[in-house]
Amino acid sequence: MSAYHIAFLPFPAFGHINTTLPVVAELVRRGHRVTFATNSRFASLVAGTGATVLEYESWLASRELPEEMDADYMAHEPVRSIDEAIATVPVYEAGFGDDVPDVLLYDVSTFAAGRVLARKWRRPGIELFATFASNEHYSLTRQVGELYAGQIDPEHPALYDFFVKQGRLLKEHGLEDVTLEEFNAPADDANIVFLPRRFQPAEETFGNGFAFVGACIGERGERAPWDPPANGRPLLLVATGSFSFGYQREFLRTCVEAAADTGWHVVVSAGPLADSDDFADVPDNVELHRWVPQLEVLERADAFVSHAGMNSVMEAMYFGTPVVAVPHTPEQRLIAARLQELGLGAHLPRGEVTGERLYEAVNRVSGDADTRARVRSLGEAMRAAGGPVAAADYVETIAARGMAGRDS
Repeated sequence: MSAYHIAFLPFPAFGHINTTLPVVAELVRRGHRVTFATNSRFASLVAGTGATVLEYESWLASRELPEEMDADYMAHEPVRSIDEAIATVPVYEAGFGDDVPDVLLYDVSTFAAGRVLARKWRRPGIELFATFASNEHYSLTRQVGELYAGQIDPEHPALYDFFVKQGRLLKEHGLEDVTLEEFNAPADDANIVFLPRRFQPAEETFGNGFAFVGACIGERGERAPWDPPANGRPLLLVATGSFSFGYQREFLRTCVEAAADTGWHVVVSAGPLADSDDFADVPDNVELHRWVPQLEVLERADAFVSHAGMNSVMEAMYFGTPVVAVPHTPEQRLIAARLQELGLGAHLPRGEVTGERLYEAVNRVSGDADTRARVRSLGEAMRAAGGPVAAADYVETIAARGMAGRDS
């Protein structure tokens, strides 16, 4: 087997990074050389896999997110991704220099930079989907747009700006022959999806160009101390993701205060709020942490109250833990709806959360034998999908195909 130079260019955020690192570690173990572009936040985690870090700073990852993502904000989101590509493509090119990789992996947030470099370098690209995949039949972008039906003017200036900047990006890199229709295809010719196939909407329409490998679980370099409780109570994990929003303070207060009247042992991952005066006193059955080893807790948890980030949801399914989803972003609302549709948990809209309703939902999903059986079944399907090993096999196949094409 040939050893390949493989480039990873995922968006620098936990939900995008954590799911790729086990794949990187597997490729390095097989003798491949991996260069992984990321920011300073994740540089040490990436280095721990044996990959070479191409460090850069991402404006898109470091921006402050709004408390509410209204229609105008969402209309500008595609432009932000193009602005990021315009800024990062030269950085990537300088970082790689003459050491052009044999295959490039990028995700839906970095697709513009990834597709430009793959075409410019004439190398195969693999799109990574850490969320629902898209094709000509199902589009996550379209589904999010439907949540804002009638609120975004089809002649919104941001839509015009998006295509103008895309055209400029292609022209600057000698790709004038690439049409905007081709460049904006919903997926690439080769794609890795970090879901089990049955969780994907319209899954029957996704062909051989999509490798559904399930959650990729592996060792994480970042760990926090945690001792499993020995009190015999059922265990509940509460976590709202790695991004900070104002709503989290009141939501976590509700979770904590209402826990006192339950039989649950509650582990709360509260980030900086753990040190807030609002949480100076917590019930005896609640642990409040800045950070918890999520995989270790989920492996023992009987239920999970989550913001419905896809990576967190897939980790819960992997360990057979039903989810009460309280989503914040539009994408999370779609994930929560899919969970409920498949009977894998409950979707509780944020505006409807009370302590009583929250713990009623927790008791319902954890106590229902059919829900637990469906969650276990999906976890088994994920394990059967192959995870990091299947993903690495697929990367090798695409790299070999690209190499054969260059040699012919």
